Amino acid sequence: MMQRPVLASLLGCLIGSALLAPSGAYAGEGDGEGGVADPEPLAGPQIEGVDDGPEQGAARPVDSQRLALAESAPDPAQPPEKERHRLFPLGGRAAIARGYRIPEPWGLGALMVWTDTRFDTRNLSAAVRKGGDPSPDVQMTALPSVTTHRLEGDNRLMGFKADLWLFPGVNFFASIGKVKGNNRIDVDVDLDQVVPFPFCRPAKPCGTVRLPIDTRVSNTTVTLGTILVYGNEKWFVLGTVAKTVSISSKQRSDVESTNLGLRGGTRFRLGENTYLAPYFGANYFDLDTTVKGVVASGPLFEDGEGIHLRYKVDMSARKPWAAVAGFNVELSRHLTFQAELQAGAESTRILASTGVRF
Repeated sequence: MMQRPVLASLLGCLIGSALLAPSGAYAGEGDGEGGVADPEPLAGPQIEGVDDGPEQGAARPVDSQRLALAESAPDPAQPPEKERHRLFPLGGRAAIARGYRIPEPWGLGALMVWTDTRFDTRNLSAAVRKGGDPSPDVQMTALPSVTTHRLEGDNRLMGFKADLWLFPGVNFFASIGKVKGNNRIDVDVDLDQVVPFPFCRPAKPCGTVRLPIDTRVSNTTVTLGTILVYGNEKWFVLGTVAKTVSISSKQRSDVESTNLGLRGGTRFRLGENTYLAPYFGANYFDLDTTVKGVVASGPLFEDGEGIHLRYKVDMSARKPWAAVAGFNVELSRHLTFQAELQAGAESTRILASTGVRF
């Protein structure tokens, strides 16, 4: 049976995952929220102003004890917020004391990534046999008579992610997902060079046959990465680094990729805890994998037999750079949504995610 190649299965991650932190994740000058009460300013002695009445004409001291008790008395209609002591993010209390807004530290979410990518090939080796599959241990060699014509993948990833703000502005995340889709490879074989006489001969050449390979992808992907953020209440800049491993079933080709991204944008406050953050940037997606499998043609010769090709080829993303445009919405301190488009010369990726923070 054919071993199916696996190509663009790691985009979820990618990327995906590296882009899924909420925009509130960066520190910003704000209202001092974030689960820890802002420190109250120290109050000095209180003195009422001068009374210009006809009898006094001098300053009157105020009973400071009564005034302090009155100011410190809680409003019965609005009980004071309970101070929350939490470990993460480390240094969060100091950041809040300086007037910064930080997010809830933990996050869980779901993500979807769709990708359409084209690839380059190198080091193609093959073994050709008429009427049956070459054996799995056959010695494959580089054959100039066998060339690849088209390599592209159309895959979708559905997965889950988790993240933690270890420090204000430093996020670590992990995601796991399932990639399903199709990869298409066209292989051209010069039959006159690989099929012996008398099946192909000068008097009756066989010509070139194109073998379309259309394989189904079913991979499990795991991504680990980090996000570094800098900004304030009005703007932000973030960088992402992520490593994805895509593990295939039935001993198909595994894939590894590295994802680097730089994004920046502005933040608009729509409500007390509601923010919209559109952003733009660039993304670099480095993919390398070795794909192997077997493909067979239909009847090609007078005896009704075809050819069977066992192949092995190294593949990489043809154009790894892509422009990025997207937005993040904080519906509240505990609910976020993100959508992003990555468009390159040879690839298109669409990402969407939603998550909760606590």
